[in-house]
Formats: sequence, structure tokens, C-alpha cells
Amino acid sequence: MLLLLKREGEVNVADRFDLVMDTWRRLGGGTKVKFNNSVYLSERTTADRNFALGYFMREKQAFPSSTDLLETLEFYFQCCSIEVHAEQMAAVAATLANGGICPISGERVFETKTVQHCLSLMYSCGMYDYSGEFAFTIGLPAKSGVAGALMIVVPNVMGICTWSPRLDKLGNSVRGIEFCRRLVATFNCLITTRSPATPRRRTRGSAGSRRERRASTS
Repeated sequence: MLLLLKREGEVNVADRFDLVMDTWRRLGGGTKVKFNNSVYLSERTTADRNFALGYFMREKQAFPSSTDLLETLEFYFQCCSIEVHAEQMAAVAATLANGGICPISGERVFETKTVQHCLSLMYSCGMYDYSGEFAFTIGLPAKSGVAGALMIVVPNVMGICTWSPRLDKLGNSVRGIEFCRRLVATFNCLITTRSPATPRRRTRGSAGSRRERRASTS
């Protein structure tokens, strides 16, 4: 998605934003996404650090030479102001967990390599300054937001979204993180500890256990 910020001479900013909105719609199974103008205006008026980082990156030649920095930042603020509800975000997480194929629509939205890159970023820096400890103790790709949402991906299993607006000092949902702690304490879903010797727990009567029973009686 962020590669759209750096495209040269392909489409204008309006078309790029429409593409981003449509991608979010497809990730969520075809449900309509919204744009929050109040958030956009707030992003613009509190963006000193974004501008500082942008100019620093331009000095280090991080962008193509023809990049309009102000236009790029405006586009970034617009992308930060897209609004979805928790059910839509859970569908987005499930699409990432499913290798880029939306489990609701069956549509391939992202290629597998794109999903791998996205999950790597979520795993390494999706939880602000808590990312390292979250990766060590929880061990799942996740992305939090200051609105109180937390998107969690259990690769090849499921996607989850929690929403609880009370934040800790690092800007993460307090109850969202506690939910993740209880999730990995109850189920073996840490991607760093999964191995053939420690399979996920099966529920009684699951398809897998029925197949095992049939095999044992034959």
C-alpha cells in the first residue's frame, strides 16, 4: 500500500486514493469503507514530526527525485483517515491470515509475497514502541491504532479485531493487549513456538479427531 506513495507519473493523487479505498473494501469482503474528515484535519494540524521525518528522508534521497513531498504527505494523512468498523477489520485480518485471499468473497486481494512483507512489518513494528516486547511475549503479527482497535493475525488460522479505547502510555489498547496475552496462554498460536511437536489443540469432535478415530478403527 505504501508503495503507492512513490509512484511516478502513473495516476494522480485522487485516483491513488480511490485505489486505496477500493483495496480496503475488497480486503473487508466488499463492505463499504468511510473517510473521516475530522481525523484528516487533525492529522494535518498535528503533523510536525511527519513533516520533519519527510524532509529528513528527502535529504537522504529516500524518495524519487520528482516526488512532491507536500502532496505525498497529504496523501498519507488521507490514508490515515480511512474508517472501518471492527467486523470489517477482522475480515481484513482474516484475509492476511489466508495468504491474501478474502475468506468472505474468495477474491485474491494481495499476492502471497505482499502478505509476507505486510506481516513482517506488523510483527516488527505494528505496536509502536511496544512492538519488540509484544513480538517476544505474544508472538503474533498485529497492528494497533490510537482509536483503540487492535488487529491480530494468526497465519493460516484466523484474523481478529478487538476494540477498546482505553490506551496505555504507548498508545495501545489495554484490553486488546490483555486479550492477546490470554489468547496465547490458552491456545498454542505463537508463530515463534509452533512446531510439529506442539500442534494446535483440537476441539473434541473436530474433523481432524474424527478422521483419526476412523483411521484407528480400520
